[in-house]
Amino acid sequence: MNLDGHDIPLVAAVTAAILAPLAAALHIHRGGSPAAPRTPAMIALLVSLIAGLTITRFWMSGPEVTLELGQRLGGGYLVHVDGLTAVLLPFVTLVELAIVMVAPNRFLDGPATVRILLSAATTLALFSTAHPLVLIVAWVVTALPTWWSTRATPGGQIAARVYAIMMTLSVACMASGTLMMIADPPWEAGGGLLGAFGGWLVALGVLVRKGIVPFHSWYPALFRGAPMSTALAATMPQIASYTAVRLFFGHADHGDGVGAELVVLSQLALLTATYGAALALVQRDLRGLIGTLAMSQSALVLAGLAGKLPMELNGAFCTWISSGLALTGLGLVGWALESRAGPLSLETPQGRFADAPLLAAFFLLFGLSSIGLPGTLSFVADDLLVSGSLDEQFHAGLLVIAATVLSAIAVMRGWLMVFGGPSSVDGPRHHLLPRERIALTALFGTIVLLGLWPAPLVRELERAGSELLGVPVESQGHGAKASGDSDHVDGSGV
Repeated sequence: MNLDGHDIPLVAAVTAAILAPLAAALHIHRGGSPAAPRTPAMIALLVSLIAGLTITRFWMSGPEVTLELGQRLGGGYLVHVDGLTAVLLPFVTLVELAIVMVAPNRFLDGPATVRILLSAATTLALFSTAHPLVLIVAWVVTALPTWWSTRATPGGQIAARVYAIMMTLSVACMASGTLMMIADPPWEAGGGLLGAFGGWLVALGVLVRKGIVPFHSWYPALFRGAPMSTALAATMPQIASYTAVRLFFGHADHGDGVGAELVVLSQLALLTATYGAALALVQRDLRGLIGTLAMSQSALVLAGLAGKLPMELNGAFCTWISSGLALTGLGLVGWALESRAGPLSLETPQGRFADAPLLAAFFLLFGLSSIGLPGTLSFVADDLLVSGSLDEQFHAGLLVIAATVLSAIAVMRGWLMVFGGPSSVDGPRHHLLPRERIALTALFGTIVLLGLWPAPLVRELERAGSELLGVPVESQGHGAKASGDSDHVDGSGV
């Protein structure tokens, strides 16, 4: 298609968002800023964030017509920008920028910074396409920096081995399944068994990469064995969820079995969300707690993506954003305290409140923000997700509620064990650095801003979900309950 006046700024912004971290990675790799690689990385990611917000602004103020450029293959274009892309690009860059700002100096040397920037650029490129072959390549490229960083970490060899085994399996299933679906499209009339089998292989790849039971072992292992920056960058964007959206939605009504994968994914994800929250209750260290909470929240997103109602799909998208921001903040708070006080056990009270009161406050706020704290985006997300789940499947709504309750108990237990108990009178006082304070405040401020004023975000995600489901916005029926005129997304967020 030809570019019009509205498309040119979108293409320029997407290009800038992807190229900025690549340029900074090349600069650092060639020896630039050897003593302070954080500075060029922050500048590059700030450029990507501005570009992502520009995309969001142009999308919301324009005709909201999906931008599709390049060769079409298997239902996807090389460049694909819609409402979901316009939200995910600034989300990813904000997460990556916060990671770079908070990371301790000893974990942010030149090679580590290059890996973070390459991971960010590849993730942004993946979220800007729906081309199946590009998705395959991006799955491989995004996994390599995580494995490399984990393997280079002292004591991380076992976690790197587990991660490599799981990612090899997931990439093999996803790549072979996608190629089968391209060769024998199951969404077209006359689609055969090859394409249907390919759809199930892609579903298996998504299950492994998402850490869904029984393929969940790598999730907490990665959080324990890798730097927190690596674990967060590998899990918070939820690459497998995006892949499921692009490869499954829009085809489920036309094939002989593609839609069934989403049902299976949903049921296993619901079990994983509850199981992961239950596991979080018995963790013996802080990293294990964060890893299992991340596993549970990630599964909730996948469970919502299989919904047939725009409200449920909208809730999954909002959970995607809210849990990603909240768990990133929780992980960075834990990392900041761990870099000052060493590994943190949850078996006995550590008494860290007197040492680090500001970190204690951020930990509690981010923890509660991941499980539906009123006034935050997760409160809106949980409302949409639970309402949609209960309307469609009663047991699904109950499992979502159970996962939320168990996660809340786990968060409070973790907070009390880390910060509660007697403290040393002459112990050190752990103050936040300005860059840490800015990053954590920006993350929590974004969660609160989107929670108090959710209407623009929810309207855009509702439109994106409606397009994926093939339901016109003005004729959604019950799904229209989640629109900007409803009490789900009014100015107060309640």
